[in-house]
Amino acid sequence: MPGLGSRIAQRLLFPPKSLLDWLTRKPKVVDGEAIDRHAQWILAVANATGRSMPSMGPRGARRYYAQLSWLLEAQPPEIEEARDVELNMRDGNTCRARVYRPKGTPASKPLPGLVFFHGGGHTIGSIETHDVFCQRLCAGSGCIVVSVNYRLAPEEPFPAALHDSYDATVDVARRADEFGIDPGRLAVGGDSAGGNLAAAVSIVARDEQGPPICLQLLIYPGVGGIDHPGRQNPGLQEGFGLDAKTTRWFYENYLGDHTDADPRFSPLFLENHAGLPPALVVIAHFDVLRGEGIEYAEKLEAAGVPVTRLRYADLLHGFVTMSVLPRAAEAITEIAESLRVLHDD
Repeated sequence: MPGLGSRIAQRLLFPPKSLLDWLTRKPKVVDGEAIDRHAQWILAVANATGRSMPSMGPRGARRYYAQLSWLLEAQPPEIEEARDVELNMRDGNTCRARVYRPKGTPASKPLPGLVFFHGGGHTIGSIETHDVFCQRLCAGSGCIVVSVNYRLAPEEPFPAALHDSYDATVDVARRADEFGIDPGRLAVGGDSAGGNLAAAVSIVARDEQGPPICLQLLIYPGVGGIDHPGRQNPGLQEGFGLDAKTTRWFYENYLGDHTDADPRFSPLFLENHAGLPPALVVIAHFDVLRGEGIEYAEKLEAAGVPVTRLRYADLLHGFVTMSVLPRAAEAITEIAESLRVLHDD
């Protein structure tokens, strides 16, 4: 049962439509586009608290993000099952993951698979914060989704998260029969930092002759290193959830003593993008990472990699874990349905 504080927060975040229209009568506009009204109000409530993740520290930010994720997720769709498993890592340890199977699919029928890496700046987030989104991806795509609980920074800086993500992908490919996945239709994906990891895993798999990856799903990915010029857009520096200050904090946590010139950290810095898997790139207009996501899509296209773009002119960074927003729910459905290309023989 949610506590009194949670119930009050939910009522504050979701006023009646007539009141919402009045509260957002002055729409926020950046580069000629207006943000979704409900998203604008949720941002106004969040910004009024004056709280920032860097000031909370990693542990506090993780608790805050977990609470926020719970508040902003709607009831998930029905799926056949969700079960936790342990995936094998290179050092002999294991990493927890959650396997989601679509409803009405017999276990004997191999399905396309998506190894998913959650967002959160490599510092926050978990398979729990992205549980509802993964259920939506599973139900909408008809794919088996394997969500990976990789190690977090700053306790475990680069390349720990990448090693976990790549090793998880390798182990899922090895155990494809066990998970009911067709190894010839295995994709990787993630949102934000998870998009960074999906892009990096695709690079490592290509360069090390790893498991064949048929698609990389990159949802508003952070791929441009610590000082990408796109983050200097004055309209997006602050006020839209993920701001420039928090982005730098996340990157510094993950970078540790390493240089961001490593293309496994900053996939935009890769010299040759040819031969990477086809990409589905999702861009949110109200996002400080927007510029680097667009640039990465262009880099892939220039190298001959097939790219499908989904652009949401009225949504913000993080919308895939905000399914209570009707507009975000629509976008999530479109993303999931776009993965049905994996069913093509």
